[in-house]
Amino acid sequence: MTASPDFRSLCQVLLNGPPDRGTLQTTEEFVKAALIEAQEQQNRSDFRLETWVPVSVSNVAYPAERRSLLLALSPSALLEGAWLARVSQPATGHLSAHGHLFAIYCRTIGLEDDSPPLSLHFRSLLTNSTITLPPIYSPTFFSDRRFPDFALRMPCLHLGLMHKPRTFFPELLGYTLAHCFLDSAWWATLSDSRETAWISARERFSNAVRPLASAALESHLREYGHLERIRAGWHLYRHAFESLLLAFSADRNRRPTAADAMADIVRAKRRYAIGYHRRVMLQERNLDQWLAQAEDDPGPMLEALRTSPYVDLRCPAAGRLIRAMQFGGAMFGVFTEEERRSCLNWIENPDAESEAIDAGETARRSIGEPRAVPTPQNARAGPKKYQPSPPAMSRRRLFSALLRAESASDCPPEAAVAVKRILGRSRWLDLLKPIRRSLRHYHPAAFSEWIEAAYRQEATRYRPLNGNPRIGREFCLWAILQLAPSILVDGCWLAAIPTASENLGEIERHLLHIYADEVGNGRPERNHANVYRRLLESLDLAIPEFETEGFAQDQRLTDAAFELPVYMLAIGLLKDRYFPELLGLNLAIELSGLGAGYMQVADILRHYGIDPTIIQLHQTIDNLASGHAGRARDAILLYLDRVRQRSDFSGMQEAWRRIRLGYVSLGVAILPMTGRFMQRYFADRLKTAYPTR
Repeated sequence: MTASPDFRSLCQVLLNGPPDRGTLQTTEEFVKAALIEAQEQQNRSDFRLETWVPVSVSNVAYPAERRSLLLALSPSALLEGAWLARVSQPATGHLSAHGHLFAIYCRTIGLEDDSPPLSLHFRSLLTNSTITLPPIYSPTFFSDRRFPDFALRMPCLHLGLMHKPRTFFPELLGYTLAHCFLDSAWWATLSDSRETAWISARERFSNAVRPLASAALESHLREYGHLERIRAGWHLYRHAFESLLLAFSADRNRRPTAADAMADIVRAKRRYAIGYHRRVMLQERNLDQWLAQAEDDPGPMLEALRTSPYVDLRCPAAGRLIRAMQFGGAMFGVFTEEERRSCLNWIENPDAESEAIDAGETARRSIGEPRAVPTPQNARAGPKKYQPSPPAMSRRRLFSALLRAESASDCPPEAAVAVKRILGRSRWLDLLKPIRRSLRHYHPAAFSEWIEAAYRQEATRYRPLNGNPRIGREFCLWAILQLAPSILVDGCWLAAIPTASENLGEIERHLLHIYADEVGNGRPERNHANVYRRLLESLDLAIPEFETEGFAQDQRLTDAAFELPVYMLAIGLLKDRYFPELLGLNLAIELSGLGAGYMQVADILRHYGIDPTIIQLHQTIDNLASGHAGRARDAILLYLDRVRQRSDFSGMQEAWRRIRLGYVSLGVAILPMTGRFMQRYFADRLKTAYPTR
């Protein structure tokens, strides 16, 4: 059996990543092993969609015990719903089951209604129990030793499923069903009767999401089946949740000793202490050497320290170790008063019962250096032997490969090359633009006015269709077919934005609102790709399923039709590397929906009796007042303000240069398709002027 991964490090990387291919492989193996274990441990082979109550936890009526239970549940509860963050991917967002699950995610994080996210309600419980924890994105969160090791296993499952939503979709569905049908009355036991906000929030959540979860189950069973895998996911959640509670009960039956508390202090501080204690000798080894080997088991080092001249067993307060912690001592300020008392208790009686101390505060008060993220496996490997590069992918093959990708680590090398090529050409286009049309230096007021001016210019440029359009109906049908690769992945550049609720700042929430609209807010009939599918069907333009090779190789589609969607898919998957450029691209896309071009296209479609719904959708939701264009603008304003606060004026201008590059890149990415449109238009005009006999 393979050894269990380091859950603390794994959670940190999976949440804040981006994780490398090796980490994701480890995660996938962990989820598979957990599924097997859950199936073996569950005596119940039944699967009935009904409310279930987990195993009971004794003594939670006492404040101290409830506080300990809240701590054990914190990593899982603060990541609630995170496994659904990536469920609506470019290749799957149009499917009914995925849409219903994404709606559950949006409700969990408080996106659709204005109610606070569930994680915020849980934070209130912690505050009322005098528990202070860092944000989950903090480097010190998962290393906090107040969380017992067993409390990190379920969060790893949450995050593992988040990164593999297509690989484990049936299991993820079952996992979600078990979560939604967990008795809401059980959640109420975590609070006292005065905390009515928590109780009512859990009841509202259960009532709202159970119909969505049931609809997702029915839809997936109707289309694909996979009942056994869904049942496995149901058992996985129940087994993981109940195992956590059982481990908590067992842990509470064993009271921590003073030696346990002292070991926690050493684990929290050892990394920051190494390098400062070469002259302190314990049993012919310096303290730095002891600390380097004390991560897993500080016991031998503590035993050597307790029997050394630094500790006075007869009068602990007079010993050199304790005096070094006092004002003027060599370790003053390193230890809190509570930690000093724990040290005294350990000297007096290592086996005495001890209250767990705030190890999170311990870590934060050390030197303040963030916990190291594990080095990616490919960085640890030795020099690689030369291997010839594989032949470059065509745009069509790259389109299919990017649709299959679940994360940035799945991207073929050609994805980054495609993004760099578009951005490289965008630099030249940006230089060629007249200064009056390009905001070279950023200022918030000037930026807002620049967008307003661009909007007014486009609005005044529109002229209603008067008479017959210059292009024929056949051209419209051909153009609608060529746009299919781009519109069937509408919103894909924002697909990697969803994550755990606490990791979503105001900038990310603006972008997530846009993405949720693009994929239909959990309602498949409103999904933009599905609206376009209905348009294609109404025009008898049959196409293969777009995630298949048959679609990418359809010879009715020109190669140029794949340039823009490949760029959007690639920059979306690589958003951690190209976030400023992504903000600019997003603004350009959303503003384009307000242009005269869209309004004129709608007029032409109506003239030929073609449904213009897909155009009208963008004209309305992309509005600059409160729609996508307004959110895109506000996201940039917030981002640049954040850069200015963390950097300086020049850093803000550099960030704006990158955003502007992303804004210009849309025009570059559509150039090949624009060229094909012009070529087809003039060819049609020539046929009309010189018809063949």
